[in-house]
Amino acid sequence: MPLLLLGLLAADLLSLVFLGVDIFLWREWYLNRDTLDDEYARKCLIGAVALLIYIFLGGKSIIKALFSKKRQNEDDPRPEKSREQEELRRADGSLINIEHYGIKGRQAIVFVHGWNSNSMQWYYQKKYFEKDYHLILIDLPGLGKSRRPDNKDFSLENFASVLNDVLEKTKPVNPVLWGHSIGGMTILTFCKVFRQKLNGIKGLVLQHTTYTNPTKTAILSGLLAAIQNPVLKPICWLMIVFSPLVWLSRWMSYANGNMLLMTRFLTFAGTQSPSQLDFASLLSAMAPPAVTARGVLGMFNYDATPVLSEINIPVMIFAASSDRLTKAEASEQMNGRIPGSELIILKPAGHMGLMERHEEVNNGVAEFIRSRGA
Repeated sequence: MPLLLLGLLAADLLSLVFLGVDIFLWREWYLNRDTLDDEYARKCLIGAVALLIYIFLGGKSIIKALFSKKRQNEDDPRPEKSREQEELRRADGSLINIEHYGIKGRQAIVFVHGWNSNSMQWYYQKKYFEKDYHLILIDLPGLGKSRRPDNKDFSLENFASVLNDVLEKTKPVNPVLWGHSIGGMTILTFCKVFRQKLNGIKGLVLQHTTYTNPTKTAILSGLLAAIQNPVLKPICWLMIVFSPLVWLSRWMSYANGNMLLMTRFLTFAGTQSPSQLDFASLLSAMAPPAVTARGVLGMFNYDATPVLSEINIPVMIFAASSDRLTKAEASEQMNGRIPGSELIILKPAGHMGLMERHEEVNNGVAEFIRSRGA
């Protein structure tokens, strides 16, 4: 999402500023250590060591403690991959990682994760649904264990084609498609591009997503739309060119807590546990900045508005009261245009409501599948 890209980039730049100040302090200590300014040199050394510790070890624990909420008996999410994985090799050179959980032969739920993340974000959903369903999880191109396409095509149409290829390869039984953020955008694009295949889909779960260019449905939408071409697009191309440097600063930002601060205020509502905040930030740190930037560029051309009224299968939509990346109004618009769809607004919750309110989300989807014949 463009707003998240800006927030994380600000955290990255702040980490680079910290590093620059630390280099300056080390230099001042070196130049003045054997002079009459040795007291100044000593202070520079202390400051340099302290700042170095902060940069690589520093504020993460403090940020987690100050900006999260302790939740009794909460299961802490962990970065896990399935022992049963397979690869989908595509003509564009991409290699898509597919994971299986649960019971093969049962009704399937196919999960498509959000951008700047990977399939591990579905931790709570895996734990809840694997006892009754066949779960199929994918890593979108360039994220997780999937390899990016040779032609650098990160359009929503290509992601929809990836989803179609996964369905063709795995042949799920009565599948329900569940997408978060760009995962929901991918599913809606699938509905537009592969409309004839909707008869084989039992239902859709669209979580914290939008039907059009996300600059139009985030907070500060007027500003984001105005700066899309003159500011956001050049920033994306600079991130692509300087991806290794940005990725280094991204991991520094994760270590010193700057990223956690941005993740907290852009994707949570404040009721998340410390481990949930750390886990969501870790997934963001794992995403290559060049891939993130190309995906954001692809979102600028996204629009699934025309297909909404033509979706004739059960649809559940989740919005969040404090979602800054995709305002609840976008979900309300989709609910009004998709015939017979059901809308749940999670309160309080942010863009990562699938973690923050995971019990409510999972129970709601389970009931949706049972009661709507999805």
